[in-house]
Amino acid sequence: MFTHTPSQGDLSFSLLLRALRGITLWQPILVYVIAVFLGMAGLEFFAQWPGGWAGATIGMTILLISFGVGYLGSGGVLLHEARGDPLPGIIKSLRFGIRALPRLLGLLIIESLLLLGIFAVEVLGFLACKIPGVGAVLFVPIFPAVMLVNAVVFVLAIIVFNLSGPALWHGEGVGKSLRHTIAIARNKPGSILLMMLLLAALATGMGIIIAVILYIGYGMTLTAATPVLADEISRSADMFWQMLGAWSGDRVFGNGMPVQAMAANTSLYNAGLSMGMGLAGALVFILPNVVFLLGMAHIYIEALELVAPEDV
Repeated sequence: MFTHTPSQGDLSFSLLLRALRGITLWQPILVYVIAVFLGMAGLEFFAQWPGGWAGATIGMTILLISFGVGYLGSGGVLLHEARGDPLPGIIKSLRFGIRALPRLLGLLIIESLLLLGIFAVEVLGFLACKIPGVGAVLFVPIFPAVMLVNAVVFVLAIIVFNLSGPALWHGEGVGKSLRHTIAIARNKPGSILLMMLLLAALATGMGIIIAVILYIGYGMTLTAATPVLADEISRSADMFWQMLGAWSGDRVFGNGMPVQAMAANTSLYNAGLSMGMGLAGALVFILPNVVFLLGMAHIYIEALELVAPEDV
């Protein structure tokens, strides 16, 4: 069983420091990286299909699915970490992400329908304000009341949507996840929202630091690669004349390098630069996200102990 020590009375601000441990955990980072890499590979593959928007649509769908699988798979690992349980393997975590994805979609659809239902009731209330004679009188109390209700609903929606993932990482079904997240949002809205905001600020700060470090690393790498890139840029500047030579039937240009080989080299150099930027972008997104998700796992566990300790 899990060995997490229950909190006492309210949420502990120490979980913000515990969330920083996420940046040192390679398992959830690797799960997220693998899922996103497969999604980006799928997007690149289908984007090359003839037919225009169809291939791009399929590719984007695969990419979104990969983000969902990475979110659920790495989150499952982080919940085990938050509880002090042995961490699951990479393949097991990816399988968990795939299995839990339909539940996440179902949970988000239900929550969205609940918000839509609240909005529909508000619209009906304002339609009553069109009744001749009494409509204007009804509008006076209804508008400020609905404004306050929407402010409360907005806060509750932020909490419920953000806790939906941790509830599924906990192994709960759609119904139980919805019941727990609503109970947490209703009983501890202020402290939960405050912890989420502080956690988001912490993750954002980490993202800025990581981005600066990677930018410096990328700049240093470009400097070290200057001898190679300078020659390549010089050859690329002559591409126009290479193409003219190819069209005229002369397959060799200048120093004897075939046009096709030079074009292939240019493509490979560009691929290397793109992969460097892509890796940096992925790390800037994933590393702070893992910190945020570990903090959310701690928030969910401690909040669940306060509202439903029998289900922890």
